Amino acid sequence: MKKNNYKNHDESSRWTIRNIASDSTIVLLFACFLAFLKPFGMDNISFVYALGFWVTTCMCGYLVYAPALTLGRAVLSSIAPNLKAKNVLSLVVSILCASLIMGLITPFIINLFFSLSSDYWDKVPFSIIACLFIGGVITLISVTKAYVLEQSAVITYQQKRLELEQPEVTILQQKMLMDFMSKLPIEKRGELICLQMDDHYLQVHTDKGSHMLLMRFKDALKQLDGYPGFQAHRSWWVSTNAVTATKREGRRLILLMSNDLEVPVSQTFLGQTKDKLNMS
Repeated sequence: MKKNNYKNHDESSRWTIRNIASDSTIVLLFACFLAFLKPFGMDNISFVYALGFWVTTCMCGYLVYAPALTLGRAVLSSIAPNLKAKNVLSLVVSILCASLIMGLITPFIINLFFSLSSDYWDKVPFSIIACLFIGGVITLISVTKAYVLEQSAVITYQQKRLELEQPEVTILQQKMLMDFMSKLPIEKRGELICLQMDDHYLQVHTDKGSHMLLMRFKDALKQLDGYPGFQAHRSWWVSTNAVTATKREGRRLILLMSNDLEVPVSQTFLGQTKDKLNMS
């Protein structure tokens, strides 16, 4: 049986040369902006010297904040995998921790460029506050960029798969699929796993989580007409690629999905299910 090969764009490509170069460009542009503004009493120094200071500080910050974001997301996912706000919480915690670390490093950079005579620990509180603001802004810009790239990758992946597996799907069907995905919050848009009818509502399960839509089940099936999936029950539709295994409970066939859901197969759709999964 075919398994799901799609990986989360945000995790699989975070450390590619292209992404590092893109993040570094954001950092350098922000350093230029700060060098131009000359904040924190830097009015009397040249633009070039200010630029050297901010490039050094911001690049050091990138080496602290980027791993902190990845580590924070990984730790929180392992501790609370089902927490709905884990992305936001991990972002906040990671920024706070990285700002604390960078606040301890920044006084050394300040002394390197300006040789100030004040005590190291006198500079730390202000450095932490400054890092929290500057690092937070740069991080939010980088995270926003990552979200945009991730959604672009999801759409590109779905379009390519439709072209490879369903060459007869028309442009209208592809548009209907994109319209359906656009109904989901941006953080829930991912590879479709299954749909579950719940009265007048529709529970949409993706590899990014679940979301409830006020939508009729049959209307959703029309929009997903060109997507590689099938109806397994009067209340369930599943993506073919998201079915990882099957099992029997008495005479009933159960589909095991990639998100650990178990989908029952009714007798009405048993023949169709076996055909879709190449079961004897």
